[in-house]
Amino acid sequence: MDNLILLKEAFKKSVVPTLIIDQSGACIFANDEAEKLLDVEKGKKRSFFFYFTALFNLSLAQLLTLLKENIEKTIRVQHISTLEYDMTIKPIKTSKSTYQLIQFNQVSLSLEKQDAVLRELNQYKRFIEESQDAFLVVVDEKVRYVNPAAIRLLGGRSKYEYIGKELLSFIHEDDIRFVKKRMDAIMQDKPFRPRVEVKILAKEGVKFIESSVTKMEFQGKPAIQYFMRDITNRKKYDEMARTSEKLTMVSKLAAGVAHEIRNPMTAVKGFIQLLKVSKEYNEEYSEIMIAEIERIEVIIEEFLTLAKSKKETAYKPKQLCRILQHVALLLNTHASYRDCQIKTDLTAVDAWIYCEENALKQVFINVIQNAIESMTRGTVHISLKTEGSLAVVEITDEGCGMEESVLQKIGEPFFSTKETGTGLGLMISYKIIEQHQGKMTFTSKIGIGTKVKITLPIVLNCEKES
Repeated sequence: MDNLILLKEAFKKSVVPTLIIDQSGACIFANDEAEKLLDVEKGKKRSFFFYFTALFNLSLAQLLTLLKENIEKTIRVQHISTLEYDMTIKPIKTSKSTYQLIQFNQVSLSLEKQDAVLRELNQYKRFIEESQDAFLVVVDEKVRYVNPAAIRLLGGRSKYEYIGKELLSFIHEDDIRFVKKRMDAIMQDKPFRPRVEVKILAKEGVKFIESSVTKMEFQGKPAIQYFMRDITNRKKYDEMARTSEKLTMVSKLAAGVAHEIRNPMTAVKGFIQLLKVSKEYNEEYSEIMIAEIERIEVIIEEFLTLAKSKKETAYKPKQLCRILQHVALLLNTHASYRDCQIKTDLTAVDAWIYCEENALKQVFINVIQNAIESMTRGTVHISLKTEGSLAVVEITDEGCGMEESVLQKIGEPFFSTKETGTGLGLMISYKIIEQHQGKMTFTSKIGIGTKVKITLPIVLNCEKES
C-alpha cells in the first residue's frame, strides 16, 4: 500500500480531478476537484458507478468494459453541465491488489467550436482591417496595433510609424491629463466614461475625434482597445450652425430691442426738455430718468450677450429665476408685436444651477420665440418649480399645436414647421441642455397648444454668486 499512499499524497492538491477506485468500483480516494466534479460525499466509499452514471453520458456497460481491459486509455465524455472532458483510466498494481487511477481534463472547446472561433476571429480581423473607424490597441500606454484607418487618421504611411510609440505622444496637450487619468481608471477597473471627445495631433494638424474604449487582453497582457472617429468636420459644422442660428435670432430681436430702447429714450428726452424750460432741478424727474436709463442698460446688456463669442469656460452656479426674467424682458416687445404677452410664475427663486449662462439664454429665447410665433394672439406662460433635486422650467403656449408625427421629428436638423426655418435652433438647444445634464421634452395638442418641459439639476452645497 506504500505506492497507493504516495499516489494519494501526490494527487491530493492537484487541480486535475483525480480518483482511485478498487476492483469493486468503490472510491477509495477522491481529491477536492474530483469531489466537486462528481459530488462525491466525503467519508463515504460508495460505488464509483453510482456517481459516474448519474453525471456522464457513458453507459454502465461501456464503463465496465473499459475498466476490465486493464490498459491505459483516454476517452471523451460529456458532463450533465454540457462541458466535455477527456477521461483517462490507468491501472495501478500494488503488491496486494490492482486499482484504477481516473483523471478528468476539461476540453474547453471541441474541434467544431475551435473552428467556429477561428472563423469568428478571422471575420473580426477583416472587419477591423476594413473598418472606416480607426482602431488601436494599447498595452502599458504604448501602441501595439493600428489598423489602416488609424494610420490614415494620424496621417502616416505605415503602421511602423506608430507601433511601440507612447499613445500620449499623439494627444493634444489640452487633453493629455484627461486621457492618462482615463487609461488608469480602465486598467484599475474603476468607473470611466466609455465615449469622449478629445483632440489628437495628426500630421495635418489638430483633429477632433470621438473615442470609445474597452478593456481587453492582447498577446496575454491586459490592454485597451480604442475605436476612434474623426469628427473635425462635424465640430466645424456645429459651430457654423450655432453661429448661423445666433445671427438669425439677433436679427429678429434687433427691431424689438430698438423699439424697447426708444420708449425710455423718449421719456428721458421729454424730461430733459421740461428741465430746460423750467430751469429748475426736479428730483422726481431725475429719478425717473435714472430708472429709464438703467432699463436701457439692462436691455442692451441682454442683447449683447447673444453676440459674444462662445468660449469653453467652466460652468458657474447661476440663479435660474434671474436668467428667465432677463429672457422674458428681452422678448416682451417681440410678443407685443403679435398681440401676445408673456406671463411668468417664477416661485422657485432658490433654484441655482451650474451652467453656461449665455448658452441657456439661447435655449430659452429659441423656445419662447417659437411659442410666440405659433400664435396670432395669446399668452406664453413661463413657470419655474422644483421637483426633488431638479429645477423644472415649463414654457406653455396657446398656439396651433402639433401632431404626434411632427413631435417625433422635433430636434432633427433641417426639420422645421416654419416655412423659412432650418430646424437647427432646436437641434442646438437639445445639445446645450444635454451638456448641462438636463432633459427637454415636448407635449402638444392640435388647437390647444404646446408645452416644453426643461429639467436641470440643482446645485447643492456650493458658493453661489453674489
